[in-house]
Amino acid sequence: MPSGSSPARKPPQRTGLCRLPPARAPRWDLPALAAAAVVAQLSFALPAAAAEPRAVVAITSGASAPAAPRLPDAAAPIEVRVALSRGAAEEVSSVRVRRLLEIELPDGAALAAEPVGPLGDRVATVWVDRPTAARLEIQVRLDGRAVVRRQIAVSGLTSDVAARLVAIAASEMIVAEMRRARAPRRPPSPRRPTQDEVELASRDLDTLSVSAGPYAAVVSGGPRVLGGAGLALGLRRLRLTESLFARLLAAPSGGEPLRWIEAGFSGDYRFWLAASWRLSIGATASVASLRLPAAVSVDGIAGERDTWSARAGLGLGVETRLGGPVWLGLTLDPGIVLRPAPYEDARGEAGAVEGAWLGVGLSLATERRSAPPR
Repeated sequence: MPSGSSPARKPPQRTGLCRLPPARAPRWDLPALAAAAVVAQLSFALPAAAAEPRAVVAITSGASAPAAPRLPDAAAPIEVRVALSRGAAEEVSSVRVRRLLEIELPDGAALAAEPVGPLGDRVATVWVDRPTAARLEIQVRLDGRAVVRRQIAVSGLTSDVAARLVAIAASEMIVAEMRRARAPRRPPSPRRPTQDEVELASRDLDTLSVSAGPYAAVVSGGPRVLGGAGLALGLRRLRLTESLFARLLAAPSGGEPLRWIEAGFSGDYRFWLAASWRLSIGATASVASLRLPAAVSVDGIAGERDTWSARAGLGLGVETRLGGPVWLGLTLDPGIVLRPAPYEDARGEAGAVEGAWLGVGLSLATERRSAPPR
């Protein structure tokens, strides 16, 4: 190599289409060497567990541990107030019991600083008493519920062991009461209506009734007394009953013969005096077909024996229940004959079926409601 000339440089190596830079020796400075020495010392000082692969550490750190059960965020923690009687304080230390109970309390319960405080819904009161020399009694009450009690035999135990037993028992009792408070309450079963309530509700239901019974009437003009039977079909809605009725009446054989067949309409309103007694008041109107077998003429027509008439009146009644839907009724039916029926008998005497009408009926009725009350 000629003097004064620089040494020849090696041309850069080529690999394919890429040009690699020339290799150079690594350069170490003092700060880098010091950092490397510190890392080496730390690697020897770490325990063997820290030398796990980075992948394993990442996996274990990413897995979430099961969380302890907590109360809902909206629910306030339960405040636990602890107090000891004078006899219990001679057996166990109040401070020791409070410390141990604070450790044993579950999530959602916190020990209060004082044994007394303002009333509230989320307060648990713990009272430790000593009814006998050999026993301690723990009383727990939560949210105004019934007091629960538990007794612990402390004869022959040291004060610390007795305090531990009291703390464990009180914690278990508080947990049991918290579970009872959180448990959903069963809805109360619906109350069934009483018999009186069913009867009261049935009075306003739609009801179909059928009644039948004997009937008698007194007429001021003509044949004085009529007797027979009647049948009625009624529909009650809102305590107002509309009825269609038919009656077949006849004069007794000892007097002037008369046959009275009528069909009519009545409406009445019922008032209940009790569950088995009721009154009714209303009005009636009917049209009747008359036959006078012994008459020579009717309505001025010789040889005629048949005619028609009509009447109207009031209806007053009282009913009593015999049992179930069966009722026994007594009806008073005062009224007036609207169309007189003049006639002439065989002796040539004139008469007429007319004037006031007073009817009395006895009926046996059965009812059927459209929808039974619930």
